[in-house]
Amino acid sequence: MCLTNNLRMKKNVILMLNRVFPVKHTKAGTPTMFANLLYANHKIHTVRMDEKGLWAKRCDEVNSGKKILSIREWTERPYRSEQREIKKLAQIGLQHITMTYSSDDAQPQCWIDNKRVPIEDIANNDGLSVEDFVDYFFGKCGCKSNVFEGVVIHFTPFRY
Repeated sequence: MCLTNNLRMKKNVILMLNRVFPVKHTKAGTPTMFANLLYANHKIHTVRMDEKGLWAKRCDEVNSGKKILSIREWTERPYRSEQREIKKLAQIGLQHITMTYSSDDAQPQCWIDNKRVPIEDIANNDGLSVEDFVDYFFGKCGCKSNVFEGVVIHFTPFRY
């Protein structure tokens, strides 16, 4: 059986990317271009909350061959429109991320697997400017405190 047919038969782990910036973002309604950036390898990961620790299990299921990661976007309004598959991946990576943002900081401080990483690198690899990245996680649409705990889901072999 060819690899393409094998990927179609496996159960999906679905990961949604925003086609446009969310309503509470300063660029609300503007296209994110994430699909294009993903294909061009300029979006090599995504950052997500993971309060219940589900992504470690999902990552293991994908990397062991039990499931496939299906990266999708909404065709129109989120939860009220069809999903369009952008890409399927049979291997992904996972790292823990902590970001803090206090009134003393010019911009958030970031640690990935307890290693200090410049926010510029994380934002760029996520396909965003630093300003858009900060607005996602600490603006009106972001985290309600000055600490964000989550995961970086890698689409390529790159790790911090």
